[in-house]
Amino acid sequence: MRSCLAALCLASLPLTVLADSLHTLEVINDTRSSIDSFAVAPAGSGRWTEVRFKSPMQESWFDYELAVTVQFHDDEGCFRDLRTMLSDGRRIFARNFNICQYDSYRPGIRFRNGHPGSRIMP
Repeated sequence: MRSCLAALCLASLPLTVLADSLHTLEVINDTRSSIDSFAVAPAGSGRWTEVRFKSPMQESWFDYELAVTVQFHDDEGCFRDLRTMLSDGRRIFARNFNICQYDSYRPGIRFRNGHPGSRIMP
């Protein structure tokens, strides 16, 4: 009986792991501006999870050439939309970013190279 119960627990383990995957993404500020906030959403969903780097009465501390590691748990797959809000008011969007393939994100490279799927908005 115990061996059947143990086998059943082991068989359900992959489903448990898939249900709450940990994703880690290093955001590297190469924009020559401070980053006020960074947000992640499952691709095309519009359900943003935001990380703020500026308080109401303080300047942003996520300056040029700094990096921040962002971790989040979910079961939404590999593709995400990324939104970076800069202190000068610009917003950088990257659509369908593969967080399973890439472990770091540089919004300034997308900005300068005009990467497909990214937009810079005033």
